[in-house]
Amino acid sequence: MKNWKKLAEKMLRNMDRQKWIVCILIGVLLLVIAIPVDSKKQDAGTQESVQTTETESSSYVEQMERELEDLLGQMDGVGAVRVMITLEDQGENVVAQDISSQSSTTKEGETTKEEMSSDRTTVLSQDAPYETKTIEPKIRGVCVVAEGASDNRTKVAIYEAIQALFSVDAHKISIVEMGSQEGT
Repeated sequence: MKNWKKLAEKMLRNMDRQKWIVCILIGVLLLVIAIPVDSKKQDAGTQESVQTTETESSSYVEQMERELEDLLGQMDGVGAVRVMITLEDQGENVVAQDISSQSSTTKEGETTKEEMSSDRTTVLSQDAPYETKTIEPKIRGVCVVAEGASDNRTKVAIYEAIQALFSVDAHKISIVEMGSQEGT
């Protein structure tokens, strides 16, 4: 043990300024590496954002389904109705951006060189991007179960209503007759 102590003292006395700086920097680097990074907070923020988007699109679908059920239920010959809507995507929020352009002209001898550059900066409102518009999710398909779906005129009227409301192709719309339920 005494030998180690003597060796350490001898090494410390013989170190010049540059070696001391290197040792201090290595120590600081080891401290920085040892500081724990809380990746759970970052993951939780990302998951919360995804859950919020899924909740928003799910409430959007539920609202559209209720409104379509109410509308179709009021049509002549439809009767009781249930609707299911599926989405193609989650929609999109468009954020405002400032676009600044700069141009410069330089002349080198007989050659003129013109450069243009632009810079986009996201506009923030209370530390969050300022959204200028929201693009609603695209509807993938619609399924309607209705009491009056056996009548072709009623079926055509339902197709036309859905196509007018959602701009969905006819092959992405399914209309079937509601079966009788026992006990009701």
